Amino acid sequence: MSKGLTYDQLFPGRFVKAGEFGGKPVTLTIKDVYLDDLESESGATERKAIVSFERTARELVLNKTNAQCLVAMWGPDSGEWVGKRVTLTPESDPSGLSDSGLCIRVKGSPDIDKTVTATIKLPRRRPITRKLVPTKGASAEPDGDAFGGGEDGACVAVCDECGQVVDLTPDVTADDVADMVCGACGGSMRMGGDGA
Repeated sequence: MSKGLTYDQLFPGRFVKAGEFGGKPVTLTIKDVYLDDLESESGATERKAIVSFERTARELVLNKTNAQCLVAMWGPDSGEWVGKRVTLTPESDPSGLSDSGLCIRVKGSPDIDKTVTATIKLPRRRPITRKLVPTKGASAEPDGDAFGGGEDGACVAVCDECGQVVDLTPDVTADDVADMVCGACGGSMRMGGDGA
């Protein structure tokens, strides 16, 4: 009997989820770090930090724990993070907020030479220490989309409204995508993945 899909794999979207890692670390190259207004569970809009990666349209909502790990490795200027490789890993989520019971944590980077200690300071909590390790020899950056959004050399379109990801054939251009409308919500589409 073949292994089925995880809960997170059944409901993909704009943002990567820990359940899509297959229980293994994934190394990705940071393409951009920016702020975006996202809708919360309550319907309110919250400004969040977003990390985009090369070779995938999927993005990461950057929480304070992971942000402090990136700061420990490369400094407080997020512009210095661009082009760096980061190894992300799924871990058990003690908060109970995740549908899959997992969260994404920074494990380290192939771009650091020695272990880096990050002291994580969160409001109303004791500081915790995380050891960020050189991940040379850890899972290499995958060909194509690490999270199932296309094969090597393939492109995807991403809805700016709901995050729906659509695989494209290699002959589709950015102009074609600009004319597309999301089938799920009617929002505008943008080129993602290798065609970005």
